Amino acid sequence: MKKIIFYIAAIVSFFLIVNIIKIIATDFNRLTEYGFGYLVGQIILFVVFIVIALITRKSVFTPET
Repeated sequence: MKKIIFYIAAIVSFFLIVNIIKIIATDFNRLTEYGFGYLVGQIILFVVFIVIALITRKSVFTPET
């Protein structure tokens, strides 16, 4: 179960970081107040999913006995 959670968190984190980079690279000059809120929300979600991936990482890469 932890492997599934790790892989889902890693995939979601990857898509979030791609979205964050795209917003910063192309639309940063045109962001409104709501756009900055959206960007901050994406960054918070990215941090949450990275933390979940890091917590479950140990169980994925250690050999099971």
